[in-house]
Amino acid sequence: MSAYKTQQHRLVHRGRSFHFVSYEGLPANEKRQQPEMPPTWYLMLAGKRWVVSPQVAETVPAELDRQFGEWLDAHVFSDAPAVQSQQPPSAGAATGARGAALHRAKAAEARA
Repeated sequence: MSAYKTQQHRLVHRGRSFHFVSYEGLPANEKRQQPEMPPTWYLMLAGKRWVVSPQVAETVPAELDRQFGEWLDAHVFSDAPAVQSQQPPSAGAATGARGAALHRAKAAEARA
């Protein structure tokens, strides 16, 4: 059993609340041709997770706020296309409708 402890961090940025979760790293898998993945922070949103950055041990909360705020500005609040989820989307019209609503909300905030 691993001694890794998952961490969570909440951030209010530009009037919106965001939830970040750290996950334990994974060893390389040669059969699936997957490289080693270090412990990583993910943004959790609408039942999906997006890779944010590698987790650095003993980072203080104020530094996490700064790092996550910069990431959100670059990936969520920019005019650039949204980053892809690390999970395949589930089947069903609700996912598409939620995704379209999120896209419209991001576009409206970018114009404001």
